[in-house]
Amino acid sequence: MALALRLNLPSILTGLLGACALIALLMRVLPAPVLRRLGLILLLPGPGLALALASLHSAPGWLEGLLIAPAAVFPTGVTLLTLPSGTTRAAIGLGADLPTRLRLIWFPLLLPSVFLSFLLATAFCIACALLDHP
Repeated sequence: MALALRLNLPSILTGLLGACALIALLMRVLPAPVLRRLGLILLLPGPGLALALASLHSAPGWLEGLLIAPAAVFPTGVTLLTLPSGTTRAAIGLGADLPTRLRLIWFPLLLPSVFLSFLLATAFCIACALLDHP
């Protein structure tokens, strides 16, 4: 079992990190409604297909990581998309510097969703690595 984790987990994590970078670029380019629909379309079938491919032992690990990425990024992305647009601007107008904005606005808003994203990514990566063991 430890051998399966050693062999498959690095390639799964490589695909996951690459796909998260791609999703971050898409979040900068696409409008919010299109991004929400795309995230919902990819949210459920992606991890399910990754687990199915892992149990069939037929897909490379990076593809499994690529399919897991929407489920890992979706909670944080939704939090960022639902944030009121003037929050940071209002804090700057009230005299808050960067450390204060991070401590009082961004960390409390993003910490629960980042924790959920990390938990989902970890669970799916370990499940795919364990299922990929022949």
